[in-house]
Amino acid sequence: MASIRCCWLLAALLAAGCATTPQSYPDGIEQRLAAYARAQPCCEDPEQFEFVPLPTAGTLAATVSGQSPAFEFQSGLSHFAAFRLPDGETPYRVRIKSLFDDRPAPGGSIFYPVVAMLDESFIVTRISNLENLRLEPSLAKPGGETGIALVAPFDPAQTRERYIVVFTPGILLGAPPPERREGDTLTGPALDWLRRAERQIAEPSPFGRLEIMVAPGAG
Repeated sequence: MASIRCCWLLAALLAAGCATTPQSYPDGIEQRLAAYARAQPCCEDPEQFEFVPLPTAGTLAATVSGQSPAFEFQSGLSHFAAFRLPDGETPYRVRIKSLFDDRPAPGGSIFYPVVAMLDESFIVTRISNLENLRLEPSLAKPGGETGIALVAPFDPAQTRERYIVVFTPGILLGAPPPERREGDTLTGPALDWLRRAERQIAEPSPFGRLEIMVAPGAG
């Protein structure tokens, strides 16, 4: 689990039950942080998460809000979104995109996504970091929006990964955990990325809107 200590995070599509419609959240960042401050962990182990199945190909919209479950990750408390990876034998890619709020991008606030991949025993096999994120303009279609995104490749022939969890590092939203532990803080490259981007990108938000896209192919 040491690898997850750099950046465990993200917030869920669902409330503690099985809601399938996105939940709303306050417009103002101060109100969002106040709601986040009242959050309590939903459970003690990822095995207890509600995992939304991803399609074999296509796009799924999700919202991380105050109604989404929260978990005490190594990097702090975060609301999160959890998904079950599609069944199949051929390689595919999953793109996780977080959309800007408040003002035309870049600007406003945004949910900085970190993605943890888990195997069938709910053990973390890989984890992304903030430096994996890239600014992505709106798609060339009506209603497309700008956001920050990362792409994770999967090959069922090589790994037993079955789930992904999207969260945001609690350290971005307030004080770090009370006990300083190895790996709790962000990595040097991630901190450098934030310093370079903070004036051009957006203020960290505990909530946000996500687009999860699954596409065939490797890499």
